[in-house]
Amino acid sequence: MVGAIVVLSMLPVSWLGWTSDLADLIRVPVTPVSHVGMMLTNWVRPGVEPSDLPSDEKERNEHAIAERANFRQMYHAQMLRANELADQLRLLQDLPEDALRNPQPPIILHLDITGVNPSDVAGTVELKLVSGATNRIRRGDIAIVGKDIVGRIARIGLTRIELQSITHKDIGMIRAAVVRSGPSNDSSHMLAEILLRSEGDGYLYAEASASNNIQIGDLVVLNDPSWPATGRGWILGSVIKASPLDQAPLRQALVIAPRRRVQDVLKVVVLGTGGGQTQ
Repeated sequence: MVGAIVVLSMLPVSWLGWTSDLADLIRVPVTPVSHVGMMLTNWVRPGVEPSDLPSDEKERNEHAIAERANFRQMYHAQMLRANELADQLRLLQDLPEDALRNPQPPIILHLDITGVNPSDVAGTVELKLVSGATNRIRRGDIAIVGKDIVGRIARIGLTRIELQSITHKDIGMIRAAVVRSGPSNDSSHMLAEILLRSEGDGYLYAEASASNNIQIGDLVVLNDPSWPATGRGWILGSVIKASPLDQAPLRQALVIAPRRRVQDVLKVVVLGTGGGQTQ
């Protein structure tokens, strides 16, 4: 064997071209699958050589135009995909630190446009059922956009997920807290605890003591132990009206409007609480 190797090493290089192919075959078991696929692709469909191009100038121009259109199409497809991933990243970057520490990472779900009724601001919206969602999402989980709660999962079907808007009349009473929207001396303190209700018209209503000095623009955040803990502190809306009650002058009637509505967005983030079990 050693003698054969010595003899082969003495032969001219031009006679040993076949040894490269033999070496490639021997390296196949330790070559990554992608490299093997590339080798097979090059063998089945070798690259275009200059000699393979049409000799006629008109045909060469047409071929170049077709190739340019093909590469332009691939470029646009990649740009669309990059923009989609960038939008998803921006959604995740808006999440509070507590949400990112959740054992079950947030799931981005795209809204099914055919399931949205824009005129019904307090209705039900259909979400597209993505792979693996049924093991991660439970009825009652919270849907958010940025730092705002926009709804709650009402039903998980075979092909659709139903999401009730935060102002849906079936959401029920919600315990919440009022905090200042901007920097102030008491910005770290809760102004009041309130009980929200919905009348199905796209707004939330509550009452509070007039001594709390709640002002227009103050934020209302979730503080309900019956909701998933992952949603505590998320924003439900802002106060747009605070007026004294005629029958109780020492109390205020509050009107709260959601800052984001599920009917106005294309995607939401669901804070899944499922443990991976089939539902």
